[in-house]
Amino acid sequence: MPLSRPRTLLLLCFGLMLCLCQSLAPTCAQSLTVDVLCPHTPPLHQGRTSACWAFATASLLESEWLRTHGDTLRLSPMYAVRQKYLAQFDACCRTRGAVEITDGSLGHTFLRIASRRGLMPLEAYDGLGKDKREHDHAYLLQELRRLARKAVGSRRPQRYRRKAVALLDREMGPVARTFRYKGQTFTPRSFADSLRIDAADYVELTSFVRHPYEASLVLDVPDNWERASYYNLPMDTLVRVVCHALRRGYTVAWDGDVSEEGYDAEAGRAEWPDAPLTEDERQAHFDSHRTTDDHMMHIVGLAHDDKGRPYFILKNSYGTSSEGQGLVYMSQTYFRAKTVSVMLRRECLDFAQ
Repeated sequence: MPLSRPRTLLLLCFGLMLCLCQSLAPTCAQSLTVDVLCPHTPPLHQGRTSACWAFATASLLESEWLRTHGDTLRLSPMYAVRQKYLAQFDACCRTRGAVEITDGSLGHTFLRIASRRGLMPLEAYDGLGKDKREHDHAYLLQELRRLARKAVGSRRPQRYRRKAVALLDREMGPVARTFRYKGQTFTPRSFADSLRIDAADYVELTSFVRHPYEASLVLDVPDNWERASYYNLPMDTLVRVVCHALRRGYTVAWDGDVSEEGYDAEAGRAEWPDAPLTEDERQAHFDSHRTTDDHMMHIVGLAHDDKGRPYFILKNSYGTSSEGQGLVYMSQTYFRAKTVSVMLRRECLDFAQ
């Protein structure tokens, strides 16, 4: 049964959340004026993993729940990570080792897991495993890859898959068949069904001049191991879509490069010190691997500095110990230079018309 609240309570809660978010703007951004700050849940910490894709996408869906229901929902990023590891293990066996088990992925993976394997709330699955205080998947990935190699060379691959599941149970904790949430009993499948999350409601956008605009392309980055399609737009249009979405209360998952000196997660800032990149220069940075898809975050707002220069406000997944209390203020020149892709509700494409 879908989780719901009366419409009047929904609107009241949404307004209260918006006021609360505005009041919690971090002190690191005192030189910036917040223009829009959409309701969002507090930042989590991904630990020593590359699970930013799951944290960013979970956060996006949580903000969607706040926008549409005025109620707080906390999803388990690590449940999706666990399912992704198993999906890659199976793909590795099917392709005789052509698909690798990696630590990264992208937003569409989370949505596909929701439709195929369900979801869990954070309180029902934290993914830490027994006696662990932080996420660290170095050993887990090493052992999963070892088991996958053995499975590929075996006549009994299911034997090694069972070992992989047992390994995940030890390192991340077992998944309960059923769990209680807000007075109801769910399975991961029934819980996802209750949220009515539909992957078709979301679109992933990119901007590369080498490909035709207003058309789809398969984004050629390692984390796109499922070969998903992205809709290609001119950067001006992509920025306009994101800005209009935020002004209407829709948030956006961001994927891009954070290796530049101007990016400082601890300070909560991402500045582009050079001249703005042209579209040809953006393409050259991508082709030369200066721009890579290192990190995903969740865009939750808009700001500007005392000279009127625009910024995006992004929720990170490194906890709240930074100067930005878990938020990063990214200049739009940095966004234009280093964005690889974004994911947002499909109807947001209409806002730029």
